[in-house]
Amino acid sequence: MIQNKLHRIFLLVILLLIHPVIMADDWRDLYNDLEKDFLEYVDTAKIDEVTKKKHTELTERLCKIHEQGAKSNKVFEVMSYYEQFDPEPDIKLDLVLTKLWFDALKGWYISSKMLSDNLKSAINIEWSREHNKTKDYFVNELNNHYSTVIYCDKLLKQSGKKYFNIRNFKLLDKHDPITKYVSWLKRVNIANNRIPDNYDDTKMAVRTYQNVLPDSFSDVWLNTIMEYTDFQKEFIKTQEKLEQLFSFYKKQKNSELQALEYLRRLKNIQLSKYKKQDKLLRKYLFSWPVLFYRNYRNAQYRAASGLIWDDKDAMRNAAIQLSKLTPFIPYLHEEVVKHLMKTQRKFKDKFGEKEYADIVTESKLLPNNWADVFKKLTPP
Repeated sequence: MIQNKLHRIFLLVILLLIHPVIMADDWRDLYNDLEKDFLEYVDTAKIDEVTKKKHTELTERLCKIHEQGAKSNKVFEVMSYYEQFDPEPDIKLDLVLTKLWFDALKGWYISSKMLSDNLKSAINIEWSREHNKTKDYFVNELNNHYSTVIYCDKLLKQSGKKYFNIRNFKLLDKHDPITKYVSWLKRVNIANNRIPDNYDDTKMAVRTYQNVLPDSFSDVWLNTIMEYTDFQKEFIKTQEKLEQLFSFYKKQKNSELQALEYLRRLKNIQLSKYKKQDKLLRKYLFSWPVLFYRNYRNAQYRAASGLIWDDKDAMRNAAIQLSKLTPFIPYLHEEVVKHLMKTQRKFKDKFGEKEYADIVTESKLLPNNWADVFKKLTPP
């Protein structure tokens, strides 16, 4: 009798403490429904000793993955750790295993949130001040959403092992490409905020932008966009894995229907979360930098425009540089696209159809067009 009660407590701790990073109601609803059904499940299910042992082994494995992820300071390295959680296919799909899958399959989301939190700090000054340092904020996030740390600590101590201290976790170091990108984006944002919308000293505006936005696109921007391609690839892998799991367990006669239903819901919710997260990442990785570059080229246009004659060389160079932003359009917010096209029309009207077509062609031949990079991306 006592053993059964201890086993119930053991399973409750696993299921109630290991939970997903919650960002919206659909995650919360799924978690609450699973918790409710599990309470009924542990009252009625007869779990054999072999399955109990498997539950313990898998939980230990996931605890070690949490530890690896929390110690890592590289955003997409976290994903690779969570990919290590792959139980043997002959394990029965019950609510315990489903809950463990629920936690392990969100590695892509944890990583993308690490990325978006850092990017948010570059643009949203008030948010940055509120959370002081991004790494401290994310440690708090881990501590709040990974109360599993408490359980993992107890579990590993039972076997003579010491669990990690989550407060030693470091989000990113100064060598990380995302950290460098955030630093660059902050400088550009500060420069942009110094220039009023209706600026009179156009040459001053051009100099201000020129100091942070050279004609050659920043390497840190390219490196971070490459990280974004990894985010897209990892999400696709996660969805494929969920689909494979659902198909496999659906064919097994001993799979529990409730557990299958939660896997199905998880797959749909992951897709919804991906779209929201992808929109947020594109805002910071594409829309903001392109808007800043557009503002710069617009300032150059105004500075090169004269009452009697224009500085055609300066204006042509600005038009070429602006045209380099065209491949970004599928990833931009619609308002940014409108601003970009409005400025492009200014140049087109100034040069005429034929000469502007030559300008566009010339821009495509420049090494900073990044055509190969965009081929690797999946438009939203």
